[in-house]
Formats: sequence, structure tokens, C-alpha cells
Amino acid sequence: MQALKPPLNNCAMMSASKALTATSTLAWALMLICISNAAPASAEENISIYFVGCAAPTGFHGYLARGAEEAGKNLGVKVNYIYPDQLTIPNQIQKIEEAMAAQADGIAVCAFADDAAYADVAARAKEAGIAFGSAAAPPPGSHIRKPDDIFLFRAGSDEGAAGQLSARRLRDMGVKGRVVVANQQPGDATCQLRATSEIDALKAGGITADFLEMSMDPGQQAETLSNYLRRNPDTVAATSTCDVVDGFLTAKADSGRNDLILTGYDINAQSLTAISDGRQAFTIDQQQFWRGYMPVLLLTHYLKYGLLEGNYFLTGPTIVDKTNVEKVQALVGKGYR
Repeated sequence: MQALKPPLNNCAMMSASKALTATSTLAWALMLICISNAAPASAEENISIYFVGCAAPTGFHGYLARGAEEAGKNLGVKVNYIYPDQLTIPNQIQKIEEAMAAQADGIAVCAFADDAAYADVAARAKEAGIAFGSAAAPPPGSHIRKPDDIFLFRAGSDEGAAGQLSARRLRDMGVKGRVVVANQQPGDATCQLRATSEIDALKAGGITADFLEMSMDPGQQAETLSNYLRRNPDTVAATSTCDVVDGFLTAKADSGRNDLILTGYDINAQSLTAISDGRQAFTIDQQQFWRGYMPVLLLTHYLKYGLLEGNYFLTGPTIVDKTNVEKVQALVGKGYR
């Protein structure tokens, strides 16, 4: 952890000889002036924070970047949003190392892999006195920060709880048949946890649930899901865990399955439109603006005041459906959802 620096105090530089020759009254006056002018070191420093994203600041990741930027403006700290051209662990680690080389005071990383992938660079950041936090989900089912956590904090949605919430909403809707849960990025730990948690919760409720691996190409997604629906005509619902819902909407239309219940994750224009017109039932929202804003706030408060959260900051999950979609759409227009 980065230690808080003691206040800079030029009065302490007064030579002993001058202090000895001053009168008692003058000495006391000088002491009072020094005390009144002393300020926390943070007030005299320019705090530099790097937000190492998972992708360019567009779409979903644009909200994270916007949240980080707004937090920097509100808190008076410098925020740099950087990201790898292609999201791989080595590429993201390289970006973290770039932030370290730039002598960042604090680094927030959009962690997308298991902790083991970041353990070494987190240790090196700590050794260099750089505050290091995660703008991603906490460990499944854990809300209290462990003292030996490699991250100072974690700010994100509880993805295990998100999968359970999705399953519970489907059960509440009276779903009885087969549900297919697809992951378009099997290497993404977040998306896999969503899928696994939803499937486990559905099966625990007596509902048949299958896992389907897909690619990120909407056309291929539509073809894969259409083929699945032909093989499994008893399918009543499908969940997209890791991409926009375009491919699912196409498959629903092409297969003539107007009764197919579609669910997804995150806020995007396609999903909100589909929820509004009834083609999609709901989406699980992790309130991504907060995922950008809170890491900057937590790093700033740690660096300035030594404050450290005892629990993880959960930005989600919440549900967006027909009951609140109009309100969310208005906030999307303003750049906050």
C-alpha cells in the first residue's frame, strides 16, 4: 500500500540558531503561523490516476470511461483512460505496466480474468507504492474485503448474484420448459460466472437448462441459436450473457418463435428498444457508469485520506424491464446509463 506522506512544513526548516535568538513572543507567533498554514500533503500534490480499461471508450466501455472522467473532474484529480488494442491478459498487463512507468499514484483495472492473472503486477504495484484497485466484480458471494486481497477495493456487480437474479425472474414469470444460456466469450470469467450461476439456479428450481458456447459474431450467434431451437423445440427462453442481443433477436424472428422469452445483460440501445416493444423480457444492469466513477473516488480518498472500504462496492445487479425502461432510456440519452 502507498503510505500517506507527512505534510510539507517549511517552518521546520528554521535553523536552531534563529530560534534561540528570537524572543519568546516571536517564537510562539511563528509556531502558530506554521500550524495554521500546514495542510495535508494531498492538497499540495497532483494526484494521477490511470484507469486501465478492457476496450476503447465506446458503447458499454464508454460509460466506464465517462464515469472515470467525471469523477476526476469532481474530485480534482487527473484521470487517464488507457486500454489494449486487443483484450488479452498479456496486453492488459502491458498497459498496467505503462501506467506504473508513468508513475501513476493509483491504478484501477477493468479486471476480466481470475485474480491469478493480476497477482504479480499487483505485487509490483504495491512494492512501487502505487494504489491498485479493481473495477470489476468481487469474488462470488463475498461482500467483505479480505485483508490479503491483491486489490485495495473492487467496484462492480456481483455476477454470481446476477445469474441467480436472472433465473429467479424467469421462474417468477412461470417458465416451465427448457432454457438455454449462451456465453459469447467463454474465456471471460465474468460472463462464464453469469452463465453458470443462472444454470445452477434454474436447475435447482426444477427447470431444464443448457449451456451454449457462441462467438461474438451476431450472424453466427443467430445461426447457432436457430439450430439449437430446431433441435430443442421445447425451449421457452434464451439468455445472452456476454454480448448485445442482436443475434438472439434475429434467431427469434427467423425461427418464427414469437413466444421465445429473451433475456440479456447490460444496457444498450438494442436491448432497451426490444424491451420497450416486447421482444425482450428484461436485461440485468450492472450500472456501468458507477464502475468507472467509484474506482476513481475510492483511489482518491485512499490517497488523500487513507480511507479503505471494509466491503466491496456493488454496482449491481438490478433489472431493467417494461416497468422502468423509459426512465433508463432517458438516462442513457444523458450518458449515465
